Amino acid sequence: MAALIALGAVGIRAVQHQIAQRAAQSAELSARLVSSLTVRRNLKLDASGTPVLSPDARADMDADVEELERRYEISGLEVWAADGRLIYADAGHPQDEQTMPAEELTRALRGQPFTIYNDDEGRGHGTLDVFLPIDVQGDGRVDVVVEALLPRDPINDEITRSMRALYAGAAVAVLLAAAWLLRLRRRHLAHQHAATHDPLTGLGNRTLLADRAEEILGVNQDGRAALLLIDLDGFKEVNDVLGHHVGDELLVAVGRALPAACRESDTVVRLGGDEFAVLIAALPSSSAAIEVAKHLLDALREPVVIGGVTVEADASIGIALTPEHGDDLTTLLRCADVAMYQAKRQGSDIAVYDPETDPHEAQQLNLLAELRRAIPNGELQLYYQPKSPIAGPVTDVEALIRWNHPQRGLLPPAAFLPLAERTSLIKPLTHWVLHEAARQCAVWRAEGLDLQIAVNVSPRNLLDDDLPGTVLDAAAAAGITAGLLQIEITETAVMADPKRVKDIVERLHSMGVSVAIDDFGAGYTSLSYLKTLAARSLKIDRGFITHMLDHAADEAVVRNVIHLAHDLGMSTVAEGVETPAVWAKLSELGCDEIQGYVLTPPVPADRIVTWLGEHTATSDIERGVRSAVQDGRSRFDPWPLGEPSGAKIIR
Repeated sequence: MAALIALGAVGIRAVQHQIAQRAAQSAELSARLVSSLTVRRNLKLDASGTPVLSPDARADMDADVEELERRYEISGLEVWAADGRLIYADAGHPQDEQTMPAEELTRALRGQPFTIYNDDEGRGHGTLDVFLPIDVQGDGRVDVVVEALLPRDPINDEITRSMRALYAGAAVAVLLAAAWLLRLRRRHLAHQHAATHDPLTGLGNRTLLADRAEEILGVNQDGRAALLLIDLDGFKEVNDVLGHHVGDELLVAVGRALPAACRESDTVVRLGGDEFAVLIAALPSSSAAIEVAKHLLDALREPVVIGGVTVEADASIGIALTPEHGDDLTTLLRCADVAMYQAKRQGSDIAVYDPETDPHEAQQLNLLAELRRAIPNGELQLYYQPKSPIAGPVTDVEALIRWNHPQRGLLPPAAFLPLAERTSLIKPLTHWVLHEAARQCAVWRAEGLDLQIAVNVSPRNLLDDDLPGTVLDAAAAAGITAGLLQIEITETAVMADPKRVKDIVERLHSMGVSVAIDDFGAGYTSLSYLKTLAARSLKIDRGFITHMLDHAADEAVVRNVIHLAHDLGMSTVAEGVETPAVWAKLSELGCDEIQGYVLTPPVPADRIVTWLGEHTATSDIERGVRSAVQDGRSRFDPWPLGEPSGAKIIR
């Protein structure tokens, strides 16, 4: 409240200043009227351009000034030549002042009107002096300066009346502002709760788990911390047999049972679907984590009556401990996930992560070391896939990384990117991708091909304050503008740290780099964040695109995402389009661009040039799609002249 009052005081002072400004503006307007009706009508220029007043003109001005003074509209009038000489003054002007003060003359010759408050100019009362530079000849130079002396009493009265009204409303404004701030705080807390909690069960979500993990894992503890990953057994059967409404009620019941079986200091969250997690701090041993898991299973197995049907939940629990299995949430989640599936395979209900039972651990460590060497060794390569608009030429492509592994051949990103994203290697890898994409963009531009290149960045990159600088450096090194690069971020990454992501996206936007939200619909983006994010487009997740012709729900999602994006001023891109019929439906729904195998799989840079040569405009592609639909073909041939020899396509 103190801050609110202080803010109100600042506001009052600002309004006081505005009132004074308005009074000065009103005075200037009055002075202009006096000048127009009295001075300009009588003042003439002689042959040399010197302002002069004839005796008749002077007498006429005296009469006008006396009348205005009698009506208390002015206190005096003075007219000065550009050299500072006094040309005219009313009867009240001091006789010893025949030259305009140098400071006032200098200001006036700049050509802008100004006002000065004078407490007493020898006239017995204060005045507001308004100085009006006048260009009589219209040559852009000041010929005379009219100084209209206005009585201050009416001006002060106006300011006093305004201030009384201002102070009268200030108290009401403070009360209204306090009520508004209280409402705003409640709304903020509600949005904050929605961003960190699951709407169905009321438990925390991944965002809350990440926050609590940062608090717990980032401090020294006397004992271990444990992450328990809980997956309900037979939940799909409950949905299939009893219906989704019963499945939801069961999830709500689980959401009540788990916290009741935990300490207040433990963090219980729903990760999604039928997966839950419990983060426990200060455990004395791994056996204590097992005891907690047994207690949770006992709580879950209590029968629940839902809609007259008795339902019993069961689960498999995987346990990961810190520091033995990792010291960050990503690693602990992976280890707990491995342990949980080990428990399912063994039918043991509970399993603690054991590296020896993780078939991928040693192989992944070796692959990580090889990937670290692959960057400087030139083993990485970018493939490109075009995005085709509904009308107009193709102007965008997406860069997709491949690894030419010396022994294993060409590897798709799924074989190594998840591994890099869990380590610090993702930063130099992203650095290479951005610089290579920028270099290729420059090569194409030199060949007369203007293409914007989209680059995917991981959630870890998006939380890196250096990302905008890396994009700018890549563009500068290639000699292109940063706007020729587009950054694609996943919907999940947006919610990892909304405020930080918003700041990074705004910095990219200020550099001219557009941002697209990838895989939209697969995550849980809050619309309150989406509407404030400076993103250019939404890429609709392929999961909705693939089956939209067979499932009305998928088509409804696609239609509404397109409308939502357009209402927010964004364009839409449908990814994973594989048939002409799907493309035709997307065109009907108003989707702006499509991307997928219906055009071409991702191909190396030289084959993109070939492809574009055969599809110089979207109309060429549309004719192929229309023909394919009419012929009943399931796929449009992206290489009508035959696929280039040696083509090796990897999804």
